[in-house]
Amino acid sequence: MKRRAFFTQTSLAVLAAGVSKSVAQIAKEPSSSSSGIHPVVMAPRQDGCEILWPVSSLLKGYVEYGETPKLGKTANDDGWGLRPSGDHVIRVRIDGLQPGKTYYYRVVQESFNKKNPYIEASEIRSFTTLNENASSAKFAIWNDTHKHEKTLKALAKVTPKSDFLLWNGDISNNWYTEEDIVHSVLEVNGVDMTADHPLFVLRGNHDLRGEYAGKFKEYCAMPEGKPWYAFRQGPLAVICLDTGEDKPDDHRGLLGRVACEPMRREQAEWLAEIIELPAFKSAPYRVVCCHIPLRWKDEKTNYGYDYYSKRSRDLWHDSLVKWNTQIVISGHTHSAWMTRANQEFPYAQLVGGGPAMNQATLITGAADKDKLSIKSVDLRGKLVSEIEFSPLA
Repeated sequence: MKRRAFFTQTSLAVLAAGVSKSVAQIAKEPSSSSSGIHPVVMAPRQDGCEILWPVSSLLKGYVEYGETPKLGKTANDDGWGLRPSGDHVIRVRIDGLQPGKTYYYRVVQESFNKKNPYIEASEIRSFTTLNENASSAKFAIWNDTHKHEKTLKALAKVTPKSDFLLWNGDISNNWYTEEDIVHSVLEVNGVDMTADHPLFVLRGNHDLRGEYAGKFKEYCAMPEGKPWYAFRQGPLAVICLDTGEDKPDDHRGLLGRVACEPMRREQAEWLAEIIELPAFKSAPYRVVCCHIPLRWKDEKTNYGYDYYSKRSRDLWHDSLVKWNTQIVISGHTHSAWMTRANQEFPYAQLVGGGPAMNQATLITGAADKDKLSIKSVDLRGKLVSEIEFSPLA
């Protein structure tokens, strides 16, 4: 990966003049902003989000934000009594926001050089918080992009502005270096994933692979600090589950590096509790997202790996039925498929996505008081599948 230079032309001009700009000065000078910093808004909540951006050397940073482009507030606490900092990524959590409001922000990064403490700011951008009481919800889902930049760019081009975008696993093939994670998650060439909507991320089985897989969590904020979570946007409730690897933990090909069985059991306990919370019991529409499908059209053939995650389904099925789950949305198979609910499995299963241009699908959904409509289209805009749900009583 090409490491982006830290100093902008603005910063160099300051150096030439022998002037050191203070935080207060740069906050008053929008002309000093640089488009070279590309923040990513992740893990949106009703009361906030996390903002992450890649850096090319050890820097400290903060976020200026407000209800207008004048900003006015600052988030600069890492929770440990220090300013957020990092040599690959800086993360800033913002709390105390109002549901369903648009906030403007920019990120600011500073060197640790005491003699010449340069400051560089991003452009002013915006995001909107989630809102449980909204009258409607719109979302988009990507699956199995596997670092294919051409496919990512094509998906970004056709993805409509939404309340959130969910990247539903297999962002990578394997994580071999830390720089690879930066480039694949935060600095995808030519793709500004959060210009129009905040981003949720779920892991796929390939995102658990490689020597640096344990670093992945440093570059992907999760609403609850775990790789599974749940949220509500208007009439729509979404539960996101991590299906882990597509082979048993003791499979020799996994080299003893995974522990997905304990994780699935912990999720089963969490799921039984989350579906009892008022926000989820009252939701008119109920969707589950997970990378590996919980149902598949052929559950008898031994493919050598899991086309569907029976290990997960065996643990989660009863809670999904109790919650009246309407549909499970997944990827993993690099093929598009959908099956409707039946007596044994009273939830539909939608599968889509793949790294090649002819495999990729965009899944979109829209919910209001009358219906939840979910569509899957290919990159040419051709309808692959469509399903509608009436609101639950």
